Amino acid sequence: MIEILGMKPRNHYLGNMIEEEISKIEGTKGYYYRGFPVISLSDSGISLDGILCSEKHGLIIFHFTEESEITDDYIESIDEIHMKFISKISEVKSLTKNRMLNLPLNSIVFCPNSSNHENIDFDEGLFLSDRAEVISEFMSSINWGDGGLLETLLSNIQSLSKLKSKKKRFYVKKNDSKGSVLKRLDSSLATLDSSQTTAVLVNIDGVQRIRGLAGSGKTIVLARKIAHIHSQNPDWKIAVTFNSRSLKEQLKFLITAFSGEDGVDWDNVEIIHAWGGTKIHGMYYKACLLHNVPFYDFGESKSLMEEGDTPFQAVCRNFLEAKKEDIPLYDFILVDEAQDFSVEFLRICYSLLKDEKRLVYAYDELQNLGDQSMPSPEQIWGKKEDGTPVVSFTSEEQDITLDICYRNPGPILTTAHALGFGIYHTPMIQMFDFEGLWTEIGYQKIDGELVEGKDVILSRTQESSPSLLSSHNSIDEMINFNKFVNKIDQSNWIAQQIIKNIKEEELLPSDIVVIHPDTMRMRKEVGYLRDLLFNNGINNSIAGITSSPDEFFSDNSVTFTSIFRAKGNEAAMVYIMDADYCNVDYELSKRRNILFTAMTRTKAWLRVCGIGQFFDGLVTEFETVRNKNFSLDFRYPTAEERDKMKVVNRDMTVHERKRVSAAKLNAQNLSNLLDGQVKIEDIPEDLRNALIRKLTGG
Repeated sequence: MIEILGMKPRNHYLGNMIEEEISKIEGTKGYYYRGFPVISLSDSGISLDGILCSEKHGLIIFHFTEESEITDDYIESIDEIHMKFISKISEVKSLTKNRMLNLPLNSIVFCPNSSNHENIDFDEGLFLSDRAEVISEFMSSINWGDGGLLETLLSNIQSLSKLKSKKKRFYVKKNDSKGSVLKRLDSSLATLDSSQTTAVLVNIDGVQRIRGLAGSGKTIVLARKIAHIHSQNPDWKIAVTFNSRSLKEQLKFLITAFSGEDGVDWDNVEIIHAWGGTKIHGMYYKACLLHNVPFYDFGESKSLMEEGDTPFQAVCRNFLEAKKEDIPLYDFILVDEAQDFSVEFLRICYSLLKDEKRLVYAYDELQNLGDQSMPSPEQIWGKKEDGTPVVSFTSEEQDITLDICYRNPGPILTTAHALGFGIYHTPMIQMFDFEGLWTEIGYQKIDGELVEGKDVILSRTQESSPSLLSSHNSIDEMINFNKFVNKIDQSNWIAQQIIKNIKEEELLPSDIVVIHPDTMRMRKEVGYLRDLLFNNGINNSIAGITSSPDEFFSDNSVTFTSIFRAKGNEAAMVYIMDADYCNVDYELSKRRNILFTAMTRTKAWLRVCGIGQFFDGLVTEFETVRNKNFSLDFRYPTAEERDKMKVVNRDMTVHERKRVSAAKLNAQNLSNLLDGQVKIEDIPEDLRNALIRKLTGG
């Protein structure tokens, strides 16, 4: 079966005729991409209408024209594109034999209005016809004798073969070591799945949302999308913005890899931090300069903050209130990590766009490091004067979900969701407001009903979690929780394990990341462990502090990081230390989101460490999800129950935490008194009634 992907072409009736013939093809696996920009075409003055990659046909390039005459210049442009494809595919050794391609490569021109196509001399590999059925007959005559190389072809066409790991593992000697597992992974092929391809190819005027799990390829998709848009519209001003500074170099590498032989015009493609300042420009900083609005840095933001604000939210709101008009700056803006931004920042991005308002924002609900859910488009951009939404999603193209997780082994991802939501915590900590989102992100219903107030059992499928590493590891080796008497013992154990990882299990230092969940205390808390590693000859760095702020990994170095720097990055071996921080009595939504984000940084092995009774709770939750064969078994909370969770587990200021702690203490003291020391009648009736009303919500 041939799967057809991408937006309908401009010459839609011609495309429909060809696609009708393609849809009849049976007995072969393949993909037809509408307008997929696989190579630089800026010099040719012509764009592709489609390409077909299949086990039977190899590669077919499609061109559609409504012209009545086929000119020599047109044929020359098509020949140029054809030769570029030959050059590109020849880069892959397995797709050539004796310096020749070992797959069929054809260019087909569909020209229903042409009067001279039969009189044109053309080389082998080019076919012209004014009839779709004749083209179908020509296609049926093609037979690739080695269709097993389809995945190799796709990886090359999509430019993903350029993303293979740069880490050379020639030193690996053992067949069963962790290093050998990664060596096999490094040599495996990567291709875009259908959802990812759709996210890349579907570009519309207006706002588009891309939702995806951790590890579903959101950043790769955005980078590929930027390369696609830039190749089609080289004069457009394009910006991609983000929260984690460590993403900058990663995005630059990815966009460059996807951009073909002509490279990237960095004057028109901007990788820009959200906040910025005088030394490093950011989206907010540039908006302030453009609109002549005062800029506030982090220290100055406190003067603008209202209760419940984040510093960045406060400065963005101030900008929106102070600007007198919208001054357009960009043709296209893409926002990564959108769950970390307030609606005010998204509104700034929207205001900086030209009339078409081309904005793409990508996010993962659970990687929000606060406690707020991602608002709807209507909540973000509000309503017009006539009461209709400024932005609403009315088509599938505007709302794309990436449901396959390639990074995390299934058991790790399910455990991360179980602990992130507190599925097996009493009471549950948080839950999606829309129950159907569970199936959208790759879970299937095993039993029960996925309905508010009903019991349900959910599990991931092999299709939604096709981790290449799962088959090489036992569950115990893949993920384990380790409790210690004190922090010294914890650091000693992690140091011993890292030494073993490197010296016995053939991992590189740069394969290993240690995450501390408490950003404010991270540098102090990891100091002893870092010294242990240094004393054993293992170099290490703190991301963004002892290394470049725009880079996450350092060569030949173990990376220590806070959760904010870790976001958007991945590692083979991840250690989470002091995980008990994520199970204290307050701000549980935020802390569990931190734990979820930390756990989903791994693509192979995860070690969760901690001390004390709070860590005991996490261990119990892990053992429960494991005993349930890594499924989620719970009663879906009602809207009222979810609202209560949001209040109880919300972010709090220092003053709020003190007030809540004092209230709990006073309530406990009152309870103790009423147990025998004071009679209820001794409490004034008006005070008793007031307490009853408060406690019952009356």
